[in-house]
Amino acid sequence: MDYKTFVSQVQGLACVLSLTPGNDGERDIIGITAANKAYLDSVGKSNEPFVADRPYTYYIHQDINFEANVKRCITTHTIQHQYVNAGLYSAWLDIFILPLENDSEGIGHCLFTYEISKVADAAKLLGVSTNTAMQVLHTCIQLREAPDYQAGMDSVIKDIRKMCDSSGCSILLTDFEARTCQILCFDSDGSFIMGDKDVVFSHTFYEIAETWRDLMAGSNCYIIANEQDMKEAEKVDKVWTDSLRQSGIHNVVLYPLKVKNKILGYIWATNFNSDKIVFIKEVMELTAFFLSAEIASHKLFEKLEVLGRYDMLTGVLNRNAMNTRVDEWVAGKKISCGDFGIVFVDLNGLKRVNDERGHSAGDDFIKSVAAKIRDVFNGFEIYRAGGDEFMVLASGCPRDDFESLVARLKDQEDIDPAVRFAVGSYYDDSAHDIREAIRLADMSMYRHKSEYYTEHPEFNRRTCE
Repeated sequence: MDYKTFVSQVQGLACVLSLTPGNDGERDIIGITAANKAYLDSVGKSNEPFVADRPYTYYIHQDINFEANVKRCITTHTIQHQYVNAGLYSAWLDIFILPLENDSEGIGHCLFTYEISKVADAAKLLGVSTNTAMQVLHTCIQLREAPDYQAGMDSVIKDIRKMCDSSGCSILLTDFEARTCQILCFDSDGSFIMGDKDVVFSHTFYEIAETWRDLMAGSNCYIIANEQDMKEAEKVDKVWTDSLRQSGIHNVVLYPLKVKNKILGYIWATNFNSDKIVFIKEVMELTAFFLSAEIASHKLFEKLEVLGRYDMLTGVLNRNAMNTRVDEWVAGKKISCGDFGIVFVDLNGLKRVNDERGHSAGDDFIKSVAAKIRDVFNGFEIYRAGGDEFMVLASGCPRDDFESLVARLKDQEDIDPAVRFAVGSYYDDSAHDIREAIRLADMSMYRHKSEYYTEHPEFNRRTCE
């Protein structure tokens, strides 16, 4: 068959691939027998002489998932189709691999062609088998009906594990800027073996997760289907493959969770039913698409919640959170822990610092006082009630402990002369009236502040004006 003439007549990006089986357990060799100009342009090789049957890795990065599809097409004589989000191109690829007649003994051939688009096509994304679509739809409905985000994710990962006939399935969240990762959810059939030195599902194996981007090399997923694949992965990350073997894991399917080409984490299944690989890939690809959107939405909600509740300068709760807490207390929406103490802290001389040294120095002053309060009242609710004012709610703290903490906070001025503030407090062990306790603590703080400015008139904000 004249593959060169044949592929030149194909509209769009196309090439003819050859598959030469490896000897004695060696990896099969996939080469590009012929390619049209559109394909060579797409891989940046149109300006050099074409050499038939060069390994495909001359043109693109090695891709285990791609190799498996080519082999499946040629050995089973079936068309392989995928609609994938390819990181290598930062685009969606509609891929078809079609078996061809062979004119060489022992060497198989197939046509590889694809269309590329920058945004996902919903119709193509849903162009999976009815069984796959129904399974993923059922999973998404469960996610929405769950009582909370975590319960929904726990339910989803259990469904995916069962669909894959897998020993274990998990979602790992990654933060490549902070260089951290954490397990969001995990489900096992009980057969998963944890070795003494295993790190497969630990919360501190960021270094391993970081190598997965290199393993994928721009592909939409990574699959270790057999020992041969395991040896290839070992070249990139031996720590991970050693831990997989130690845990009795012989195959893995790994998909990134991405939004706008930013990796949020990974979903993977271990010891899956290899007879269901096409179905598993469809399920994982489609589920990863929906889960990525759900996780990104939840992260945005958490970020907005932090912005709405926390003071960005000091990291303590803000006035909005304080007002909400007091309102809920008064309305009985949140049960208090009985006796409680209120502390008010007000900075002394902030205006003078701002005027003489600038607002940056004033911000440092505010942050230093907040740090002192957090150190003393660790575990209790701390609020920035105003520009230079803080409130502490020590709910459930015994009176003796509370008074000891207040005294310790006041001692901070003697330890660090650069930190100047007034402290007022009130302990409520009978009425449990939070508004009255706040009023009395505030009055106590202003008495302390008045005494300070009497002794140090140079710091009085009114004399500084």
